[in-house]
Amino acid sequence: MRLRARPSCSSRGFTLIELMITVVIMGVLATLAVYGVSRYIAQAKTGEATKIVGEIKTAQESYRNDFDAYLDVTGDLATFYPTNPDPGQVKVAWGGGAIGSKFEAIGVSVSGPVLFQYACSAGTAVEVPDAVGSDITIGNWPSAAIDQPWYAVKAVADLRKGGNRTVYVAASFTSQIFSAHEGE
Repeated sequence: MRLRARPSCSSRGFTLIELMITVVIMGVLATLAVYGVSRYIAQAKTGEATKIVGEIKTAQESYRNDFDAYLDVTGDLATFYPTNPDPGQVKVAWGGGAIGSKFEAIGVSVSGPVLFQYACSAGTAVEVPDAVGSDITIGNWPSAAIDQPWYAVKAVADLRKGGNRTVYVAASFTSQIFSAHEGE
């Protein structure tokens, strides 16, 4: 009769507890990676809005230098261009139409399709700047005439299709670009 040697602990393999701990750690790491990548993608999409809002601001200032007034492109901050049935989910072409011609008149042209919709209104020194809407609250937004011509720009998209619209707002009376629900 031959006796077998008992296997040493190092050759027995993993226990069920060790495997479960490994699976849990991998799950946590995967969750963090998915969250980080989705935030990165959403922030990359918002780069379009900040770029175009900045271009509109620059174009409006140039237009004012030439014509001593800002151009009222969309009429208010609730009329958007380009028309997009699903802003933030579907890219649509920029250009064409009456509003597109007004954006071209101030010198704004976009080379490719866009995710966001844009509004740009303007007024005289005796007119009250448009309200930014319920999407965003800006505490120091004027509620009375500001004694100078003005323009306001708004960009809107629902980047995650959850109802929280990402909104950017800028105006001639502030150097900032305000945002709400950025990347949501």
